[in-house]
Formats: sequence, C-alpha cells, structure tokens
Amino acid sequence: MGAFTTAAHDAWPNARVLSVDLNVVTLGLLATRIAVEGRSQANKSQNAGVELIHGDYLSWLDTHWPQTTGPRLILGNPPYTRHQQMTEVGKAAARTAAGALITSGLAGLSAYFVAASLSKLQTNDSMVLLLPGSWLETRYGREIREWLWHSQRRRIELDSFPSQVEVFPGTQVTAMMLSVGPERRSKQPFIVRSVDLCNEGAAPTVRRRAEVRPLRNSSCPATFTRFLGNNKKPRQRNVLSLGSVATIRRGVATGRNSFFFLSDQTRAEKHLTTTALRPAIVKAAHCPGPILTMAAHEALRINGLPCWLLDLNSWNSAQAGALESYLDEGIKAEVHLTHLALKRREWHTVEYVKPPDIFLAPVGKKMHRIIVNEAQVVGSNNLYGIYLNDVAPWTARNLAAWLMGETGQASLRALAREYQGGSSKIEPKSLRTLEVPEELPSSDNNSWQFTASTD
Repeated sequence: MGAFTTAAHDAWPNARVLSVDLNVVTLGLLATRIAVEGRSQANKSQNAGVELIHGDYLSWLDTHWPQTTGPRLILGNPPYTRHQQMTEVGKAAARTAAGALITSGLAGLSAYFVAASLSKLQTNDSMVLLLPGSWLETRYGREIREWLWHSQRRRIELDSFPSQVEVFPGTQVTAMMLSVGPERRSKQPFIVRSVDLCNEGAAPTVRRRAEVRPLRNSSCPATFTRFLGNNKKPRQRNVLSLGSVATIRRGVATGRNSFFFLSDQTRAEKHLTTTALRPAIVKAAHCPGPILTMAAHEALRINGLPCWLLDLNSWNSAQAGALESYLDEGIKAEVHLTHLALKRREWHTVEYVKPPDIFLAPVGKKMHRIIVNEAQVVGSNNLYGIYLNDVAPWTARNLAAWLMGETGQASLRALAREYQGGSSKIEPKSLRTLEVPEELPSSDNNSWQFTASTD
C-alpha cells in the first residue's frame, strides 16, 4: 500500500491521494515514511497531498467514495485472502459490496475488491490493480470478465506475469495487472499481454512481451487465459473434444475431508458398518500406479489411508446409534458450520457422485496424474472424474494411455494455468475442450509404465 501511495504522489503531486487501509500498523509505517521523505499530508485548502484513512476499503468505497470528485483513479494491490480464510460475516459484507459482479461463494477477497471497485466507476474514472490471476478463468470471476468484455468504450488491459516470477513474496500465485480506462466516445481496445518483471537498474521495471487484441464482437469467452498463449498444444487431425463424448466433473466436495473420508481403522473404531460408507480415494498420490484395481484399493485400507466416504444418502436405521455418535463428534468439531455444510439440506449428507471411469489430478508438476478407476470408487474434489458416454470411441484404458503419453500431457499442459514453483492446474471447463484423436491405439499391460508422483 505504501509503495502505491508514494508512487501516486510522486506521479501526480497536485492530486489528492487517499490511502485506505484497515491495518493501523501499515498506516503508521506509511505516515513515518511520508514524514521522513518530506511528503506533505493532504492540504485540504489546495485539495492535494496524501491523506491516510484507517478503515475497511469496501465499506469506505460505499460510504465515502461517492463524496470524492473526479476524474478518479483506483490504484493498488488488494489483499490476497482465500475464501476459506474469510468469515461468514466478512463474506456477506463483501458480497453486498460486489453486487451482481460476484455470485459464487468461492471468490477470494481480491476478487471482491475488483468487483466492488468496478461497480463504483463513473464515466471519467479509471482503475489499475495488481492481482492474482485466477479470476481470469474461474467460475467466481465470470461476471467480472463479462463486465470487462462488454465495457467496450473503456480501454481494458490485462498484463500477465510468468508463473515463475514471484510478484507476491511467499505465495505460489500467478500475478497480473488489470487496467481499466475511462469511458470514451469510440470503441476502445481490449489488450492482453505477457510481461516480465526485470530487475535492471535501480528499481524493478515491467517489460512487455507478446500482445494480442481480441475483438469484442461476440459473446464473452469462457476464460481469458486462452489469449495469453503461454502453452502451445500439438496440432492434431480427426479429433474430438473430450466434452463432446464425456462428462467431466469434480469429485465429492465435503467441506471437511478429514471428517467425511475415513480410514478403515477409524471406521472400525467408530463402529460404522460399510452400509453407511462408499469405497473412495482422496488423492492421486495414494494410488502408486495408473490403474486403481480392487487390490490397489485394498492396499489403501491396509496402509491406513482414507478409503471410505461417509455417504448418508441411504440412511440405515440399524446403525443409527453409531452414526449419531460420529455425527455428534462432527458437530463438536464444527464441521456443520463449514461453508459447504451450511449450503446442504442436511449438513452431514454430501452430494451423490457416481464413480468415474478415469480420475485426473487437476494439479501437477511436470505431469498430471491419470488413473483408471477399475475399482469403481468415488473420489474427493481433489480429483476430476471423466465419465465416458456411450458414443465415446475409446475405452477408459485407451484414453488413459493417451492422456499419460507425451502428446496427451502436452495437450493437458496447454490447457493448464501455471503457478510459481512449477505446478499447473486445469479447470473442468478447460478440460472439456481437450482435443483427443478419434482413433487411439489399443493399450496392453506392457504400455502402462508410470512413475507415481507424491505432489
């Protein structure tokens, strides 16, 4: 916050700079810096200088921003706080501030800052924010992307840093800059660039690389990351999009995996019979090979790994006593107060998900794990499930063998979002666009050579 404040004052010495922060320590350090460096506080008679404001930005934006005069610029770096770290009270206030620009409960605080700021922009106002780049393709960023795409009289610039550049120290977050200009009479460009952070000279500078200017003549694309062109997928002929012949969805979202996924030892200790449970797998690293057979799933039980999902969609009164005792433990641990539990009709009854044909690990380093689900178990939301339709021209083994091969992995990487540290993540919507050859070679046991990853 201090860097943005002092830079703004240096760039526009005759402007009034309002610096809003909830952290009084941060404000105190900034006040000291201003005094030491000789920058004056706001001179109300001249309406210029730096004015420090102790308060919540979202609340201030609603109550005090309308009282300021334009043209105005919103400049800064919103806090990177994941939705799991936000309180329900804080989320409710943020949703009110964001209005119709965020409808998902999975948005982090930075996305709420973007949405609230956009909703307050008047004709001559502008905005420049340094942000995590996840909203470019996630569900919770959809309304923000729609707003930017259809605000055609504003110049929109998206500058994305490489995943290996640590713009936010200590976090594995891909950073980007969002710039929104004032409204003009004519149609303005929509610009997407790849940029580098260079440490040449006295201060770091941003160097622009590739640039594209997509025309906003059609509907808003599902994601904005496709414009970045970070990865090149192999050219293929006679292909099918995976989504045209398969259903892709996340595994079971519980809200507290440690409660809903049980090891066999825990099952026995809690006196739960398997009629209240379903065979399950929590993460790809628990399966050392490319095929989850019955024997491989039995190994989870023997090794004390989670292998059961508590599924009460079919309640059995014969075991009500043991179940109720276990549910009481969940209430004491406040499992019933988690975000997902509060959204369910019964906090303890998770959604019913069928076992998929193939598991895919959406996050990986160098490669994305692929597992054929021959044991027909259900997965957690750490995994994506691929369900082949009747019209699919391949078997699960054929498709999995191709996905694990060089071409398949390159195609997956082309869809993924890269993070610092070398990891990448694929979203279900992107996976549906994966192009797979119509004809795949048949697989046999000799082709299933695979080294497990524990990422």
